[in-house]
Amino acid sequence: MTLRRIPAAVRFMVMHGVVGLGLSTVFVGAVLWADPGGVGSLILRVGGWPVVAMLWYFSGLTFGAVQIATAVMLQDGQDRPAGGRRFRLPVPPVPVRAAARRRG
Repeated sequence: MTLRRIPAAVRFMVMHGVVGLGLSTVFVGAVLWADPGGVGSLILRVGGWPVVAMLWYFSGLTFGAVQIATAVMLQDGQDRPAGGRRFRLPVPPVPVRAAARRRG
């Protein structure tokens, strides 16, 4: 399957999800390298690499969701056709008959 055959919405979400996973990689690397409060050494000493993988995956889900949501909210209507107007179908008036009701 070529890249052109993938729907634009799917490409949009996958691309921004991958950006979120990249941010997660930077985040987990920074936590392990900076070792704030001994968290990085605790993760490596007690949990090992499966815990690092889980931290990367779940923070990647979080960063990916935030990245996708931010990208969706920052769209400025680029999908609109040029010219500034959308094509509207003419809608003919529909006659409606209403029966009179008596109160009382």
